[in-house]
Amino acid sequence: MNSDTVADLIIDHIREKPLTRPIDAVHHFKANYGLTITYHHAWWGIERARNKLYGDSSLSFDHLRWYIKVAEEVNPGSLFVLDYDQSTKCFKRLFVCFYASMAGFNHVRPLLFLVGTFLKCRYKGNLLAAIGKNGNQGLFPLAFAMVDLETEDNWTWFMQNLRKVIFSDRTITFISDRNPGLIEAVSRVFPFAHHAYCLQHLKANLRDKLSGGYTNEFRERMIMMLRECAYAPTIAAFHAKLQSLRREGGSNVDRFICGLPHKRWSNAYFKGQRYGEMCSNAAESFNSWIRKARHLPITKLVDTIRVQIMDQMANRKEVSSRWKSVICLDMDKRLDAAIRLGRTWTVSRSSETVYNVHSYPSVTVDIFNQICSCYQWQINGFPCAHACAAIQKSGKDLNVFVDHYFHTHTFRASYDEQIYPIPTVGMPEPTIAETVILPPVVKRPAGRPKKKRGSCQEGRSYGR
Repeated sequence: MNSDTVADLIIDHIREKPLTRPIDAVHHFKANYGLTITYHHAWWGIERARNKLYGDSSLSFDHLRWYIKVAEEVNPGSLFVLDYDQSTKCFKRLFVCFYASMAGFNHVRPLLFLVGTFLKCRYKGNLLAAIGKNGNQGLFPLAFAMVDLETEDNWTWFMQNLRKVIFSDRTITFISDRNPGLIEAVSRVFPFAHHAYCLQHLKANLRDKLSGGYTNEFRERMIMMLRECAYAPTIAAFHAKLQSLRREGGSNVDRFICGLPHKRWSNAYFKGQRYGEMCSNAAESFNSWIRKARHLPITKLVDTIRVQIMDQMANRKEVSSRWKSVICLDMDKRLDAAIRLGRTWTVSRSSETVYNVHSYPSVTVDIFNQICSCYQWQINGFPCAHACAAIQKSGKDLNVFVDHYFHTHTFRASYDEQIYPIPTVGMPEPTIAETVILPPVVKRPAGRPKKKRGSCQEGRSYGR
């Protein structure tokens, strides 16, 4: 049995399970047809089936020229930047941002999670992305790009294009891992932005530093103490916890801490507003969301992500049209929980705007400046239980004190625009003779390939 026959028989299976491996195909033929095929025929059969379903991987790079032209026509205002080597004609990188995402980002928090993930197609590469969060804590993909590697040059290029699609003058807060190229790119292109390191990645880094010669109990205690340092709301509390961490952790922990600027990871020193987001979980959730698309030829990859974002935006617009609450549903539940927590507390009035909440311990709340001495209102950008108790004592409307980014009308505004379909009717059949853009030269990286990029699991990112 040749690979063409294998492709014809397995194409429906590939359509349902795009990530089918050659060994899976071998088992499939044995279980369903009682036939034994070689690994070689299975591999080529899968490749041919994928070519029929998704197009040729090699020609797909040149097909981007047609795709971008049509995409710009049906989605005016979108930004596509295609970069290829003028001498070799080999593909280098592609930046994608649809106008609907640009316009919508004006109505979500000025907060972006930056991430890079591996592509699984024949020509490998990396996908870079900038992901926001809407007022209901759901993912809001802003822009993405395909590049060969996560280098400083590619991250700088990505950030320069990202700068073009952010219309407002809002100060952006970025959250990411500590990729050196990314750190330099952010500071170079967005010099006035605030940049925080993902706490979950820091915990993983520290765990690696303590991988040999330490007990699991000691490692986890150091991780817990690092977390306590990061969450400490005041400078005094931060340094008290940091001193304990250094004293108990020894030289390895001390060296690790010395390499971390306080303003990049601690609540006490962070100057921007990250709305309580300590981890890049939104970016990791995006990686998981597009996981099945990462094996596709590049043009099909871009369009598959477009369809996912298009469907998501349309669905959220429809669902939110039925909301009756002033505040987005998930945040409204959070507000209700805060109100319930503070119901048993006595509140004393100091002035029209300043209140003493007799919790344990007691706190001072300034509702005009939106400040609570527990610091959670300032850190999270959302009323804490003390604030809710004080606002209710004042007789004012609690919803007025919730940031407008969490209001239902703002959520709806973020999905006012739509991404339009890109029809393939009239799509020319690509030929090798007319090819202008060639696939990149693939270099096998040193070492054993990683099965999965390190993930960030602390916290939860919701898909609403």
